[in-house]
Amino acid sequence: MALMVPTLYLFDRFDGRLGILPAVGAVTHVEEVGGEDTIEFDCALAPEKGERLLWRDPTDGVWREHVVVRTDEPLGAPAHVYAESSLCELLGDFVEEEQLVAKTASEALAAVLAHTRWTVGDVGVGATERGCLLYHVNALAALRRVEEVWGGEAEAVIAVANGRVASRTVNLPARRGEWRGARFSYGKTLAACTRTVLEDEVFTALYGYGKGLPIYDEQGVATGGFTRRLTFGSVNNDVNWVGDDDARLVWGRPDGACGRAHRFGHVVFPDCEDATELKALTEAALAAACEPRVSYEVDVAAVDGGAGVRPGDDVAVVDSSRSPEWHLRARCVRRVRELGEGRPVVRLTLGAVERTTWAASADVAARVTAVEETAATASDTVASYEDLGEREF
Repeated sequence: MALMVPTLYLFDRFDGRLGILPAVGAVTHVEEVGGEDTIEFDCALAPEKGERLLWRDPTDGVWREHVVVRTDEPLGAPAHVYAESSLCELLGDFVEEEQLVAKTASEALAAVLAHTRWTVGDVGVGATERGCLLYHVNALAALRRVEEVWGGEAEAVIAVANGRVASRTVNLPARRGEWRGARFSYGKTLAACTRTVLEDEVFTALYGYGKGLPIYDEQGVATGGFTRRLTFGSVNNDVNWVGDDDARLVWGRPDGACGRAHRFGHVVFPDCEDATELKALTEAALAAACEPRVSYEVDVAAVDGGAGVRPGDDVAVVDSSRSPEWHLRARCVRRVRELGEGRPVVRLTLGAVERTTWAASADVAARVTAVEETAATASDTVASYEDLGEREF
């Protein structure tokens, strides 16, 4: 059955109904796991910045809400509208301070959303208790911090009743998407497909570091200083790194004796306080770092069963351009759809989830804050930190 351009219901900044905004041509919807969720289209009359667009996805019937962020309005031509997911309104909600100590993911999410008009939905990351400090950040950055510490991939859920938004909910599943049986074969003669080998370094062994350990005085009272970070040698035969020998034989470096040595990297989990958990986290990080990260951008027509693929779904990939063939399972991390007359034009990006700009910025800001706070409370105790000067901003 042929699909149509979605109807865009226009609301003002205070959710007052304004009518229908007709699009000229197709509506382009871009959605990424943990990142972008935008629509772009042309229209005869440009909406105001901050106005809201409510529309029902013609593919799966899900209601979506976007906020107008930018308009380009050339004289004598249709205006071009760029709108972001209504989750972007959390940029305008501020968290002064939330000390989350021994909280579950549901409790942490509730603490963040208490500063907004959004509510907590389904949380599927378990009942593990963790903690972190949210200090002087907007609510969206706080939400992303909850994702980092407790795990999960947040998604917005919009419910509609009587022609307007009835509720705005944030779900936190452990992982978006599922296995739907889609398969993709990449070969030397395949057109309309781009393979990208990402620039990330390949490491065959990783050192893992956890939280900085506090220093106590003779009475057992914390002094405010910190020693070196937690390591996991105590549960790993006195070795503070884990390695993959199969990866070393393929991606290792010459050791000067006709052999192959490990390529070492390190990873830091600043909220981890248990050596066994730290080792498990480092092993999981190594599994993702011990081979090149590859992404495939492909037209959905080239994917067997790809019509129903959604962001987060797994897709089986066979790369026959390599010898021997690569057989792997990739995720759909980005979906671009042109929703117009007839069937939508869809392109998928299959591969690894990329850190988005806000995630990298939030990470740097958190690390700077940690250094400043500890430096302010430490006396003559020397603390050990990562050197921020080595990071490129």
